[in-house]
Amino acid sequence: MHFVTGGAFNGKAKWVMKSYGVTREDSAWFNGYESDDFDILSSEHALIVFEGLEHFVKHVIRENHSDPKEKLEQYLKTWHMWEQEATNRKLVLIGTDIGKGIVPINKEDRLWRDYTGWFYQDIVMVAKHVDVIWYGLSQNLK
Repeated sequence: MHFVTGGAFNGKAKWVMKSYGVTREDSAWFNGYESDDFDILSSEHALIVFEGLEHFVKHVIRENHSDPKEKLEQYLKTWHMWEQEATNRKLVLIGTDIGKGIVPINKEDRLWRDYTGWFYQDIVMVAKHVDVIWYGLSQNLK
């Protein structure tokens, strides 16, 4: 698993496309900004890219689960197991950092920010590779 994070509009997707030699059109690319289709493992591609992870977190929160953190952990476990089932499988998760800056006044936005941060921490623990992209420049953390 490869987790790529950084600021909004800082070139994360472009960096992933260049690094993996893929485009949105010729790969299994799921875009959380444009769709609510989060069944990312339905693809038969060996490489799956999931962009807009923070919107996936918001979707899980809005589904009114009794414990969104637990539900997110279940998704992560399923994704990790899928990747481990075959040596050629790779999941690239792209999530915008929404934890910096002013803390939102709205309770729902604060919860979204908190759950996203917790989920990203869980992803980092599982991921083999972690990169932060700022203004198109990558910094490898793991």
